[in-house]
Amino acid sequence: MARAPDSRSHGPAAAGQPALPPSMRERAPFLLYRASEISHSLANQMLAEMGLSARQAGILTMVAELEPMTQKALGDALGIDRTTMVALLDDLEDKGYVARQRHPRDRRAFLVQPTDSGRDAKAAAVRILDEQQRQFLAPLNPAECRQLTGLLRRLCRPPPAREE
Repeated sequence: MARAPDSRSHGPAAAGQPALPPSMRERAPFLLYRASEISHSLANQMLAEMGLSARQAGILTMVAELEPMTQKALGDALGIDRTTMVALLDDLEDKGYVARQRHPRDRRAFLVQPTDSGRDAKAAAVRILDEQQRQFLAPLNPAECRQLTGLLRRLCRPPPAREE
């Protein structure tokens, strides 16, 4: 099946972006970063229709699919700093999607749990993100998508412990 050319990563510079020198065009970490930025931007654009960001969808997914978590554990898991996490949770709480309560064993910590509305919002966000993934990966065939996912999983594993 013929595919439309994809201008995201090769050929002339994308509209409004300067051409990249070869030392950047061929550097895998830079390309991963660039792909991540494109994907994240598309996710935020698509989730905006329901008033969520990709980070907020991640928070809802974590607390709905795993268990109530502390703000700190959420921040650590998602790579979100404390100040930003508080702002994201404030917004989710204002929307009625999460509730925070004092941790029963640590008075300094708050547990974040989804409300029924939050679980519904998470389900809607996942449907949007399924479509976002389909659009973002459209230049790849199904076998390439599986291969990319496998390679990214390997890259995301923690490095093996070094023997001293």
